[in-house]
Amino acid sequence: MKNKRYLLFDLDGTVADSAPGVMDSVEHSLKKMGITPPDRGFLAKFIGPPLRYSYMEYIGLSAEDAERGVALYREHYAVEGILNTGLFEGVKEFLEAAKEKGKTVLLATAKPEVFAKRCLKNLGVEQYFDYVSAASFTPELDSKSAIVGRALAMSGADKEDCVMIGDRCYDIEGAHNNGIPCIGVVNGSPFEKELIETGADAVVNDFFALRKFLL
Repeated sequence: MKNKRYLLFDLDGTVADSAPGVMDSVEHSLKKMGITPPDRGFLAKFIGPPLRYSYMEYIGLSAEDAERGVALYREHYAVEGILNTGLFEGVKEFLEAAKEKGKTVLLATAKPEVFAKRCLKNLGVEQYFDYVSAASFTPELDSKSAIVGRALAMSGADKEDCVMIGDRCYDIEGAHNNGIPCIGVVNGSPFEKELIETGADAVVNDFFALRKFLL
């Protein structure tokens, strides 16, 4: 896939090691709602998919209570959670090499745009991303398929020249629903089996392996 010019990246769990901040914010929201949070191994499921979906699917909340959970999550994340985020090893070196090779780099994330851009800036990598397609604060642009589709439209890319890089089944589904391949990056997460079973076109352990595969 070294001939692919357009590289679409998921953010949480792929580029950003955001697990601590995400799980802190989920715990905050559940406690505020009088719900005892599950253990952190379970809360790792919140990294990647849209929040509304996660509260309903994993915690069993109604649509109305999920909206409250999202609001409480963002209350904490905007102040504290977003700061508890780092880059996975090898990400910055990969992005530098990709730009040197003339690649167009896009972000396709279920995180709201204001948080996504703040996160990229805090991590010192915003300059590498040519386009940012993110979720809205309302449900209409919440699915990964819609977000990936918007990224493709923003860049005007030919689908034959694109590849998505993500860490969860939602990234694979979002890419395939838009007619582009998806590479799964494990980054030490427990989701390697999920990536394989969902039909990732390739799975690599980290950004060093991804660099050999794509650049």
